[in-house]
Amino acid sequence: MTEEELKSQVFKTADQWNSGLSYRLQMSEDGGITLYAFPTFTKWFREAGEMTNAGPLFIDECGQVYFINNDNHRLYRYNPDTRFIEEILGAFEHVARILADKYTLWAFDKGNKNILAFSRDHFQVKHVIRGFNDPVDFGVDARGHVYVLDRTDTGTFRIFAHDNHGRPVESHFDTSCLASPVCMAAGKENKLYVIDKDHNGFFTLTGAGECMGPLNTFDRGFHPSIMTVDTKGIIYAANADDGEIRQFDPDGSYTGTLSIPGFTGTIHGLACDSGGDLYAGTDRGIAFFSKEKTVSKETGVYYSKTLDSGIENCVWHRLALNVDLPPRTLLEVYYYTSDDNDKKEKIDACLSDEKKSALQKKIYVENVIPWQEQEPETNPQDMLFREKTGQYLWLKIELSTFEDTLKPAVSGMRVYYPRISYLRYLPAIYQEDPVSKEFLERFLSIFESRFHDREVQINTLSRYFDPQTTPGNFLEWLASWLNLALEEEWEEEKKKQLIEEAYGIYKQKGTPGGLSRFIAIYTGEAPFILEHAGESKPMVLNKKFRLGIDSILTRGPVRGFRLGMGSIIGRAALRETAVSPEDPFLPTAHRFTVVLNLTAPDYRRFETGVRRILDEEKPAHTVYTLRNIGDMDRQGNQYVGINTYVSGYRPLRLGEDSVLGTGLVVFDNSENAGKVERRSRVSIDTLLI
Repeated sequence: MTEEELKSQVFKTADQWNSGLSYRLQMSEDGGITLYAFPTFTKWFREAGEMTNAGPLFIDECGQVYFINNDNHRLYRYNPDTRFIEEILGAFEHVARILADKYTLWAFDKGNKNILAFSRDHFQVKHVIRGFNDPVDFGVDARGHVYVLDRTDTGTFRIFAHDNHGRPVESHFDTSCLASPVCMAAGKENKLYVIDKDHNGFFTLTGAGECMGPLNTFDRGFHPSIMTVDTKGIIYAANADDGEIRQFDPDGSYTGTLSIPGFTGTIHGLACDSGGDLYAGTDRGIAFFSKEKTVSKETGVYYSKTLDSGIENCVWHRLALNVDLPPRTLLEVYYYTSDDNDKKEKIDACLSDEKKSALQKKIYVENVIPWQEQEPETNPQDMLFREKTGQYLWLKIELSTFEDTLKPAVSGMRVYYPRISYLRYLPAIYQEDPVSKEFLERFLSIFESRFHDREVQINTLSRYFDPQTTPGNFLEWLASWLNLALEEEWEEEKKKQLIEEAYGIYKQKGTPGGLSRFIAIYTGEAPFILEHAGESKPMVLNKKFRLGIDSILTRGPVRGFRLGMGSIIGRAALRETAVSPEDPFLPTAHRFTVVLNLTAPDYRRFETGVRRILDEEKPAHTVYTLRNIGDMDRQGNQYVGINTYVSGYRPLRLGEDSVLGTGLVVFDNSENAGKVERRSRVSIDTLLI
């Protein structure tokens, strides 16, 4: 069999998987589908009395929780690691929601109809955004832009956009689809999600002026009034009255309901941290939901795009899947073939329609393709297609779990066509009976498929010799060809990089450059290597030195050593560099120090490996000292540019008669510019903007 006889279509990268439709499935960054991680209630944060009636909240990049106490209307900051709580601000009586970007804490003062901006450095008011008629809610995107949903006097709605300095930004959000919005959140790709009470679902609004939805229609009894979106676009909506929280994927697909055991109180706020964990501010404290323990028990479905063989009445051959199926998980595969070009165009148009939600696309595909005509293949890793012919093929893959701690996943799949078997080499008598022919053809196809895999492996053998394309389990073997020892716990990318650069490192083996590069690959940070013998500077002869008649080397009033009558200073009188021979009896002889700049946890993790690298790669007669200066609080040597910076420069001062042009505005795009601190003096006719 040749590769030209058997063709294939591959699903491996994220772009290839995204060509189809995922419903209730999470797409990994490298490609592949799996069930959504599902936050599970883990514990309460209510160590202090200030936390027993927590209101709106947000989580910063360090995992600290900022929340408003609904009893005294003050803003607090709580560190879950140290359990330390401190008051930040007071007078937050009418604040309905708080959010933050890198530099600013934003507070939605619904009572006074404005948005307050506080500096996250010192929590002073930076500016106030006013001019709203009846604001409903607001959101902050990843750029720090603020979006305010406002109700006009005529009952329509408008979205105002401002940058992180409070300046208006032009926006084109289409709000005509909204009837009675109750809350809003900013998600990925500058999208806004709005829950509408009259439509009993939520809409997606884009800056391009598109309004999609409702993405999902809530069942009776669920009337959410609070929502948030995590960094991956997962949506959480809460029914504030009964404490029910539901999870939706970015396309609006419902993926499960979160619950707090024994809780029947009120939820005042929702927020997610950078890792996707969920926090809920309630009248009983702050509830914490961990995202790492469980997955959604809702069945996820993937529909492939139309696979075109280019062969009319094509007999599709085989499907090979790369799967991870723990016990008590289920993978079901459906497939359908057809020569109907009209059906192919309609399905492709539906899957590529950005105005349709994932649920709407799913319903359409289910109605167009009769999946129920066949029994699904259960938990296959390699399967043959039954005797169905057609130029086009569609696949439907369902993933589910019976145990919420087990996570099935499909990382890749390959579709082979057309049907080829060894039957074509047998006498015609073996093909006369249709039933036996079909069985014999499928039986022989198993062996030919296996042989084809081996042929492809042999034809692509060269990829095993490239560290960037070789399989992960072959890296240790490939490294052994270079007499290179790899640690099992190393990340795969580090192993590949080390093998790829091994030739260059070996050329510098034992030198500071070679050691530095080896350690940099391992730790991710280049070390500073100090050779002690090089600390003493050699004597350099320049124009200020003169040789006297008696060969006395002098420099001004300082007399040097005496050169005898037969002494010669080099063959070439002019040299730009000098080499000082190392005295083997000095305490610093053959010694060097390796200085790492790692955090304390990273140093503990890498220390053993770094010492092993130094022991194996350094010259045998040398001795080294390993130090880490990543902890700035430690006392010891200070290295400018490594663990020390120089500050305290005097600012430029302009005299009383100095003039900087006309209409000149001096500013800095960074957030630290333009702040007036204590003991600052503003001169006459100075405008603060």
